[in-house]
Amino acid sequence: MPNSISSIESYDSDEPAPLEIDKKQLLACATNMLGTLCTSAIPMTRGVNHEVFLLSFEANGNTHPGLAKAGHRCIARFTRVNSVTATRRDASEVATLRYLKRKTNIPVPEVYHQDLSPDNPVGAPYTLMEYIQGRHLYKLWGALNLVAKKAVLSQIATVVAKFASLCFQSIGSLHDEGIVGPLITPATNIQRGPFFSTKEYFLSFVQIQRELDTFFTKTKEDPGLAPPFAMIHADFDDQNMLFTEQPDGLPPKLTGIIDFEYSYTGPLYFLFEYPIFIQDVSWSKELYPINAILRPHFVREIFNRLPDEESRSILISCMNSKSYTLNSFQSSFMSIESSENGLIDLAKSYLQCVREGTHPAYTGRLDYTAELYLADGSLV
Repeated sequence: MPNSISSIESYDSDEPAPLEIDKKQLLACATNMLGTLCTSAIPMTRGVNHEVFLLSFEANGNTHPGLAKAGHRCIARFTRVNSVTATRRDASEVATLRYLKRKTNIPVPEVYHQDLSPDNPVGAPYTLMEYIQGRHLYKLWGALNLVAKKAVLSQIATVVAKFASLCFQSIGSLHDEGIVGPLITPATNIQRGPFFSTKEYFLSFVQIQRELDTFFTKTKEDPGLAPPFAMIHADFDDQNMLFTEQPDGLPPKLTGIIDFEYSYTGPLYFLFEYPIFIQDVSWSKELYPINAILRPHFVREIFNRLPDEESRSILISCMNSKSYTLNSFQSSFMSIESSENGLIDLAKSYLQCVREGTHPAYTGRLDYTAELYLADGSLV
């Protein structure tokens, strides 16, 4: 479940006890930073890592341009856990958002101000960011017809192609001025990296080398695993994509990509992937036929947006080489909170499955046969 939002919609959460925030100080700080009177702070949602408020501002001629565009509102997101790792994570997320604002036109929230000191007047580390209008895609997706779903995926494919255009020579998390630093993940508090090869990146989590040595020897020429690396959104799913519904039966329009905590620079293999909501899962068999149409559509749309034959060839290579070794690494070590002992147990289980060599790349549907693509982006 996401921990940060930029739209007015909230969603279910476990809702831990609220932070003790000095709202008067919050209003005063927001007024000072944005040069417009902040009149209210309304709680929106609470997650394990963050608590989010919607701030409203007075409408006048001196309103900050970002506030005026957002209906005189912005988001205040507070960090719930005071730790070095949380500070690094939130600072990296802001560095990533600012980098994307400078380098692309991907609709991400503008960051107005960040104060990560736990002793600030408001009472907890916080970030003020742009409020983006829109609904989370997961609230719209099920009611869309096939034409609209294709149009939505085409817009998401545009974002993927733009992420691919951002080239980095190492794997890690972004810091100020777009510098790649140590990798920040939910899996561990230990800093790792930055790394200059995918093999080095993998071995930082899995210390037993024999199986991975064999795998990377076989894939050493795979351009999807080699530098330059690209921007990877760590949770590129429908709860982090905002869309606005359009009149006259037009498909929804993408208005924002949010929640960039734990985003990182990484191999194109992990960028060129089907969104999870068009992957098959055994408990939704009724979606198999439409997903079988949407997956190749998504790949073709990325293919058509890439700038040259080389990048298109890498896309096809990545889509045709999906494996348990790579996919399970991502789901095991890049998205699950774990202690160091827990990581050791994960590594043992992961390596056992790699040794067996019988586990599919996608585990949601055991009888799934992955699509294969020709050099022109069409299905085999």
